[in-house]
Amino acid sequence: MDSLLVLPRMIQFILILAISSLCRGQPQLVLNEEDAMKFIAKQRYINSYQAKAEEMQAAVDELILEPLMYSEVLEPEIDDFQTIASTKTLELTTTDTTRATKNSSNMPTTAAVTYVTVYSTTMSIVTNSTKKNVTEIPTTMTTKHSTKCRRDLGTFQIDLLKEEHYALMMIDSYGKLPPGLLQGDFTYWFGLYDECLNQSRKIDDGKDNFKAEYCIAGLYSGKTKLPSIGICVPDSCSNSDLMEILGLKKPNSLLFVSYVICNKVPEYSTAAIICLIFLSFFGLMIVSGTIYDVLKRWRENGQDGFERLAEDHTGENSINGAPASSKEMSSHSHQTVKITKTSVGLFGNILLCFSLLINGSKILKTKQGEQSLGALNGIRVISLWWVMLGHTYIFALTLFSNLTKILEVLSRFTFQAVGNATFSVDSFFFLSGLLVTYLTLKYLQKHNGKLNWVMFFVHRYLRLTPVYAMVIFIFTTLAPHFANGPLYQSVFDPNAAPGEESQVSYCQKYWWTNLLYINNLYPSNLIEECVDWSWYLANDMQFYIISPFVIYLLYHYFFVGVAFWSALLITCFGSLIGISIKLDIYTGLIPQTPDQKTLGTQEIYVRPWTRISTYLVGMAIGYILYKYKNRVRMPRYVVIMGWMAATGIALAVVYGLYGNFHGDPLNEAASVAYITLSRFSWSVALAWVAFACATGYGGPVNSLLSWSFWIPLSRINYCAYLLHPIIMFVFYYSLPNMIYFTDLLLVYFFIGNIVLSYAAAFILSVSIEAPFMALEKLLLNRDKSV
Repeated sequence: MDSLLVLPRMIQFILILAISSLCRGQPQLVLNEEDAMKFIAKQRYINSYQAKAEEMQAAVDELILEPLMYSEVLEPEIDDFQTIASTKTLELTTTDTTRATKNSSNMPTTAAVTYVTVYSTTMSIVTNSTKKNVTEIPTTMTTKHSTKCRRDLGTFQIDLLKEEHYALMMIDSYGKLPPGLLQGDFTYWFGLYDECLNQSRKIDDGKDNFKAEYCIAGLYSGKTKLPSIGICVPDSCSNSDLMEILGLKKPNSLLFVSYVICNKVPEYSTAAIICLIFLSFFGLMIVSGTIYDVLKRWRENGQDGFERLAEDHTGENSINGAPASSKEMSSHSHQTVKITKTSVGLFGNILLCFSLLINGSKILKTKQGEQSLGALNGIRVISLWWVMLGHTYIFALTLFSNLTKILEVLSRFTFQAVGNATFSVDSFFFLSGLLVTYLTLKYLQKHNGKLNWVMFFVHRYLRLTPVYAMVIFIFTTLAPHFANGPLYQSVFDPNAAPGEESQVSYCQKYWWTNLLYINNLYPSNLIEECVDWSWYLANDMQFYIISPFVIYLLYHYFFVGVAFWSALLITCFGSLIGISIKLDIYTGLIPQTPDQKTLGTQEIYVRPWTRISTYLVGMAIGYILYKYKNRVRMPRYVVIMGWMAATGIALAVVYGLYGNFHGDPLNEAASVAYITLSRFSWSVALAWVAFACATGYGGPVNSLLSWSFWIPLSRINYCAYLLHPIIMFVFYYSLPNMIYFTDLLLVYFFIGNIVLSYAAAFILSVSIEAPFMALEKLLLNRDKSV
């Protein structure tokens, strides 16, 4: 739930922007939600609202339309545009000039300028009253040198005055003042993205032509971000060309254009071609392996051979795939040796690793060993759904056209479970700690305390990294070609200029930190991480690396192991207390001052020393299950009290901050206590659920969580975790318009995100993840180690 880090800043930005959008000049300081809502409500009844809205539109026209539509430096050169020089004079009637003068009388500019404003079905050619009644297309061209962008803009200007259809359509596609400004529709004025891209102009039988391209121009008033405006310009214009034209700050004006990002369709890079070659190779291997498997089954067993699919799959019980049980792992590994290593040779076995029949059956079968912790499948899948629920809201936040609705939604009691969806990540830390401890201790018991610790780490790295690396490779090279939209390049631009970085450009710089699992430490800023939701994997790998010290000590020197475990937990608590006091962490989602840190700040959200407490709780319950799983007898009243305590703790953690939205925030001491203990407490509640279900005291909860429906989904959970943000990014940022938030719409998005994510995860798992797992078993004899 890393993306929730941006929520407090975003809400604060929304509140300030709501006011600054209505009043030009320095924005009024907003201290809290109540003040903001009172101000906005007051603005609804001010008679001058329309005038202020028109003034804002006029400011946009002044900053963007004027420079693009009229400037001497934009006039085309005579050598390149001789046919334009002989064009007939375009006359404006006195009535047109009078109307245009009236329309422009409220504009904040004092310069004598000409610019064009076109709305959906009408065009008004606006001129300053100092101009003559007749405006001529220049027949004498400037000798000033101009780039192709400037010449094309000059041609566009002339064609607009001539009312050429393509030019009118281009100017019609510009972003304009939308309705719903007081509801929060002031982040982006997209205009019409598709209308812009469908336009083109040809000159002299197509010898020289340009197509239209769509760009976003960002406006600022002082240090306050104003709406970003969609503009439509010739495709010869680059970001730097447009910034040279638009980025000049006018004297005595707080308003200026701070950036321009154009949506240029990128060419396929060498890396993208290599990625396609890799995927083609895997496709060839899959087809070859499947055909080989079919022929082998038919030759050996006839039609009956199709009923005997591989039974060597071990169910994974964490987001990153720890095995279901050591007993099941060992028995299935020997089955693999028996089935796949007879008479087919090494090359044949390698081909079988890519068989869709084998890999598909591994994922879809619903049987598990008797000693497996079946309830963990349900916990794992439901936890990822919780992650997706939070991401469904947070990734779409900047696209809501009624952003002020968020204040109302956040204050609902029922919505606290969505706003606090970050605890779903702690569920995964808990599961990972439980399983690595439980399975490793059982392995040590079976093998007289011996384990190849080098292979312990090697297997883990090989289990996670191949499919992880492939997702990064696809995201960095091919995702820019999946779709397009007004904001698509802000995430997927592979050629972002310095200062205009995108997720893809960050991946180009820092992909290696992901493969070393240090991306939660470097780069230090979460937003600069490659696939920034993968900070979880870095933490989990780091916890896994130190886990043998705890496990070995618990197995051989119990009290020393407990002391070491306690020292790690105290270190985590101390870090949280110190950081929360030093940074004055506020437990609400919306900061009360611009510099205030909240629960989402990366100093406590992504660093391993602040997140290990839930992993340690998982290790503790893993040890308890290893020692006492089959010998636990509890009175009924103890079971009831355990379930009541776990339920109360979980509800207190998730709904404990409800008062922050209703004028009753936690005091400083309570805030420090909540920050320090909330995630630990959540894992304690989850520990009871896991323990009760594993020891036969789970009742209907265990029946639900152990439902066979969860088993296939749990096997592709890791791939779904890797892919779901990419699927959401592609969908959200390819939308041509803003989203009007409603509860039903977001529920619909959430369900769609789940279905698409797991569908894509199945494809990725059966084609990349499962073959690499099979190759690892085949080549490294995984049955000899954990």
